[in-house]
Amino acid sequence: MKDIRVLFLAPNWRVSLLRSFKKPTAIKIFIVGADSDSNSAALSVVDKSYVIPKFSEPNCVEKIQAICDKENIHAIFPMTNKAIEFMDKNRAGFDEGDLLLYLADHTLIETCNDKRRLAEFFTQNNFASPDLIDPKKPFPGFSLIAKDSCGEGGKNYFKIEDQIELDFYSKKLPNHIFQQFVQGREFSIDWFSDKKGLPIVIVPRERLVVRAGEVMVSRIEQISDIIESAKRLGNRLQLRGPANFQGFLQESGEFLFTDINLRFGSGVLHTIRAGANIPEMILQELAGKPI
Repeated sequence: MKDIRVLFLAPNWRVSLLRSFKKPTAIKIFIVGADSDSNSAALSVVDKSYVIPKFSEPNCVEKIQAICDKENIHAIFPMTNKAIEFMDKNRAGFDEGDLLLYLADHTLIETCNDKRRLAEFFTQNNFASPDLIDPKKPFPGFSLIAKDSCGEGGKNYFKIEDQIELDFYSKKLPNHIFQQFVQGREFSIDWFSDKKGLPIVIVPRERLVVRAGEVMVSRIEQISDIIESAKRLGNRLQLRGPANFQGFLQESGEFLFTDINLRFGSGVLHTIRAGANIPEMILQELAGKPI
């Protein structure tokens, strides 16, 4: 194999992450980017870029298949939840031969990309998380948080302080879920496991500055209880490849999980620059070398 040829699907603004794959290493990589946005910043830093149809358009899958064939792609990384859901629906055309599709199984994607199902999963599997509230039934009290059940990037979140607001939002936003509002130190946990599911990287980062759901400033803090909880969660999910967990550390020391992203988290570059070289680990794995 002369080089590893990787397709990043819908990379959009992930310029620094893609550049981290190009750092000097013994393994050569050829990066292909494909995005429906012709102004996608990430397309300017890849070796070969393609503007593709939107995922909702019927010819999109054919275009991506043609790119994989033309560029002899070895691995595909969907970079957004929409890209993950699209590839999940069309995985039969990609998940074969030598092409490695970094994609969780269908049931796991349905669970993690739907906040209602995810909240129920946490409860059923004894992972601490904010209580899921049914507005029509008695609950402990306010404040509450309303979230788009299939939202991404912290968009369309609303804090609810009283019954009037709850009545308003429950009628206006039928696809939102309601949870008990929790306070504490907010953390992201970067995860990477190999193709066999062995955890290689578990790094908690406190989210210090967040803008539109994306972390700008974070601080790594190796809290053993968080790491062990994340390890138990990742193993329960049988994760492969990169992922990201989010939650809140309470004053009591209990960690409440809130979200699971089956892809690189927005702040994973902080973990990479701190020494957990996930891109190099991925390249080693794709080249058939031990991590």
